[in-house]
Amino acid sequence: MIANQAGNANYSAAAQVTETTNATLASQTITFTTPAPASAGYGNSFTVVANGGASGNSVVFTSAGSCSNSGTTYTMTSGTGTCSVIANQAGNGNYAAAAQVTETTTAILATSSTAVSSSANPSVYSQPVTLTATISGQYGQVKGRKGQAKPQNLSGTVTWSGNTGCGTTTVTSVLRGLRRVTTSSLAVGTDAITATYSGDSNHNGNSSTLSGGQVVSQASTNATVGSSLNPSTYGQAVSFTANVAAVAPAGERRPERCSSQLTAATLVRR
Repeated sequence: MIANQAGNANYSAAAQVTETTNATLASQTITFTTPAPASAGYGNSFTVVANGGASGNSVVFTSAGSCSNSGTTYTMTSGTGTCSVIANQAGNGNYAAAAQVTETTTAILATSSTAVSSSANPSVYSQPVTLTATISGQYGQVKGRKGQAKPQNLSGTVTWSGNTGCGTTTVTSVLRGLRRVTTSSLAVGTDAITATYSGDSNHNGNSSTLSGGQVVSQASTNATVGSSLNPSTYGQAVSFTANVAAVAPAGERRPERCSSQLTAATLVRR
């Protein structure tokens, strides 16, 4: 700032006076109008909205921790830990860059459910029956770091009810969320079949029962009678033998024990 004063017939001009003021960039602030949720399950996606300052530059979103993002859409990539939603806005010739703003979302386990089905219901005693546990979850795809969808993998175990003789089987990430076992040890009557999924680091566990149970009826039998001496004469001792055998179901071969088919486990969308 420069100040001058002219003189007159009696006064000379005043000495010029100069003062300086240093110019600084104006500040700007980022404000979330749609904030990140407090918590979100593995595979879940949410969208945030934030407004920046007067520079007119776009707010740029990034992520860290238990999530990835594509623009303003964030997807949870883990069932544990914390997702950081990070917002930045650049400055220009008049405005300084806005202070970075970070919001956090706590990752939680995704819910899951299991459905149990049978390959033959009703069945007959000793008939091999294949039981299938289909594990389903809330969200079928997870966005990767580059925003590309990829299947959700799951692990853990499925424990079958004791009457199947199948014990606990391991879930691995190969195909859809299936776990199959074949058993021929079910008793005659209505057998309650239960499959219990243990859950893993990203999914909670659950248990399910075959609707209506597995109905097992008595197997058919064949009886044959044999003679120790045929023909025979009057008064001669003859022994007769009756042989009774169960009839195996057509096309079925009874396994020696419960067998497991390893075909698990990407979550299918509910």
